[in-house]
Amino acid sequence: MIHIEAAGVDGLLARAVTGTDHVHLVDGGSGREETYDRFAEALVLPEHFGRNLDALMDCLRDVADRHDGPWTLVWRPGHGGADPGVLDVLGDLDDEYPDLSIVVADR
Repeated sequence: MIHIEAAGVDGLLARAVTGTDHVHLVDGGSGREETYDRFAEALVLPEHFGRNLDALMDCLRDVADRHDGPWTLVWRPGHGGADPGVLDVLGDLDDEYPDLSIVVADR
């Protein structure tokens, strides 16, 4: 998992717009419930998403399984900072999927 300053995300997103990188952006989430909302919106998680860390991991695995090449998941947590539980989920996901790069934009 990579931690970068929020400003560094702009270059990554610019490469995504030009089609050179496959990037999913999850923007915001100041508390765990809002973070679940943001992941669900950005990644189009199913309606049955259970809104807990295990369910988040299961849904993120489904998203990862749909990719057949390298891609990047960028999370820009809200002003409350990155939720440690969500960071653990992202770290585990990063370990499981070698074609996935996870970027957490520190504010």
